[in-house]
Amino acid sequence: MSFINPKTDYAFKKIFGSPQSKKLLISFLNALLYDAQPAVKDLEIIAPCQVTRVSGLKVQ
Repeated sequence: MSFINPKTDYAFKKIFGSPQSKKLLISFLNALLYDAQPAVKDLEIIAPCQVTRVSGLKVQ
């Protein structure tokens, strides 16, 4: 059985980018960034493909 590499952008988004994986993402961030201390308590997962409006930027 082969597994997807979680270091790729696609795999990371699939693993951690859904509202169902919110607790998993919080745990991962705390372990990675804060030495397993509960610094991150809540977060909001937003869609990564949203087009933002920037003044002066030409939109096609």
